[in-house]
Amino acid sequence: MPSGKHYDWTNGPAELESHSLTKHSVLAEYIRRYIEQRTLNSRGRDVFRVTLVDGFCGGGQFRLRGEDHLVDGSPLRMMKAVDEARQIINVGRTKPIDLQVQYVFVDVSPSAIHHLKSLLRERGYESQIGKTIQLISCKFIKAADQVLALVNAHTPRAGKAIFFLDQYGYSEVPASLITKILGGLKNSEVVLTFHVASFATYTNDEFTDRIEQTLQIDIRSVLQGRSIDDIKNNDADWRRFIQGALYQALVKDCGATFFTPFFIRGEGGGHGEYWLVHLSRHPRAQDVMKQVHWKHQNHFVHYGGAGLNMLAPQTMGFMQKFDGGFSFDDVAEHKTSAALLDQLPRHIQELRRPITVGDLFSSTCNGSPATSNMYKRTLEDLVCSHDIVVMSKDGRKLSQARYMQDGDVVEWHRQVKLI
Repeated sequence: MPSGKHYDWTNGPAELESHSLTKHSVLAEYIRRYIEQRTLNSRGRDVFRVTLVDGFCGGGQFRLRGEDHLVDGSPLRMMKAVDEARQIINVGRTKPIDLQVQYVFVDVSPSAIHHLKSLLRERGYESQIGKTIQLISCKFIKAADQVLALVNAHTPRAGKAIFFLDQYGYSEVPASLITKILGGLKNSEVVLTFHVASFATYTNDEFTDRIEQTLQIDIRSVLQGRSIDDIKNNDADWRRFIQGALYQALVKDCGATFFTPFFIRGEGGGHGEYWLVHLSRHPRAQDVMKQVHWKHQNHFVHYGGAGLNMLAPQTMGFMQKFDGGFSFDDVAEHKTSAALLDQLPRHIQELRRPITVGDLFSSTCNGSPATSNMYKRTLEDLVCSHDIVVMSKDGRKLSQARYMQDGDVVEWHRQVKLI
């Protein structure tokens, strides 16, 4: 799909490139894991409420290009994921958890909303339309206040929502809007797609100025005074340089505390490449999204390193020979484990104070592709090599990753080792 071009449901399901299905699969997997995690310790609580917002929902169904069958779009994939999660979390429970999910589907195209509404009726959801399913035909940026009000009405105290903003190009979701969502809803998260390949390919200095104004971000300061034309003419990996600068500017200006900056691969060696950026204010949410990235290995790539500082200039792909990228495969997992084993002990030693397992992860996770379980496995290795000590809340020494909890304390081993 070319950047900025909207799908057309006037004459039935729109056409979709097959590689675009990846983002819908990732979204569905994340929703399942999100609900599982949020209901994991639900003792005494039998109701869980959340709002799922699809800001560019489309008509609910696509015809795959070059193929003869139809596939469900993000609205129906969301609903199916919730049904699957409902079954998973209630296995073995005498009193089932009641998932009260509100869906808000927004699209600027009236034909898309009309097609989605007809499809929902065909699937048996007609009685929920206008109640648990809200359909809004409007630009998402204009519908934002109405959407936030719906979220607050459903979860007045928690402000619990996941926003899936699969924008048609790269300029329809300014940083100020993300800030408004994350700031106005305490437990909200944003999954944002960004057609960054088109931006990097067609951008120039004049176009960059327009994008800065539209997205309300500061790209120039990240480029360190260099012009776009200078970068294109003198850097072999200029696309990754511009992508890296754009990412840093976006995250810096949107108010997200935790984020994942990774890319979904396009076809033909990068054609159609885009970000699927997850933005939140909770480390556990960031961890769950990274678990999904590792599950969908080879669909994702990033241009940085494997350790604790993967986004530093010296580890971004444009500063070194590009080796195909970090692909979340077995090779990438080995690199990540090796980097953590090298860098975590030095980081812990430099702290010169005890730190909890949870704080160790949350203070460094934005700079690493590693999940919390990968951190814990590394801590287990460091305990075995007597580099660190991990103590439980009740004073027990812990040596196995599976027993380590966020509140357990990590400390550099006080005994001096003789080599």
